[in-house]
Amino acid sequence: MNKMKIAIDIGHADGTGALGNGLEEHAVCSRIAEQLKAFLRCGGCEVETIDHPELTNSEDLAESITALNAMDDIDLVVSLHADASANTVARGAHVCYVSRAGETAAVCIASRLYLGLPGRADRVQKRSDLAILNKTTPVTVLVECGFITNKSDASVLGSQAGRIRIAADIAAGVLAYGKLI
Repeated sequence: MNKMKIAIDIGHADGTGALGNGLEEHAVCSRIAEQLKAFLRCGGCEVETIDHPELTNSEDLAESITALNAMDDIDLVVSLHADASANTVARGAHVCYVSRAGETAAVCIASRLYLGLPGRADRVQKRSDLAILNKTTPVTVLVECGFITNKSDASVLGSQAGRIRIAADIAAGVLAYGKLI
């Protein structure tokens, strides 16, 4: 197989995503994206990052979809997010998809994404209500890296070691998916 081409989408513009435990979604996901990009390049992938931090949330989403659909030969888009809930007990990572190929990628990633917790029962979710999944031409998954509103998850999301672990886990899942396509 040729070198895999991966696009990393940093979900939400700066200051427009979830907040919790002193963390902001865009900042956390930007740091995970840096590590993820490095791991994927070490794994032999070509990697592009999509980020529009200066836009509004709706402008960011529209620009990301346009940019992703304009890219040639992208094998997989990984959209990075941090989940939030009024229920501060809600915790754990999960991966969302819409297509059959997206499900395969989601399973590969979710089976490795750990956060030091037992796996969530719903760690792979088909979601037909998310524009980044429905409106992009390349196979796309949305990775909720953990709940920014849960103290335990936030401690992982907020630490360099935690973000490196998350990025390494996602990269391992992406590379496993690459062996299947």
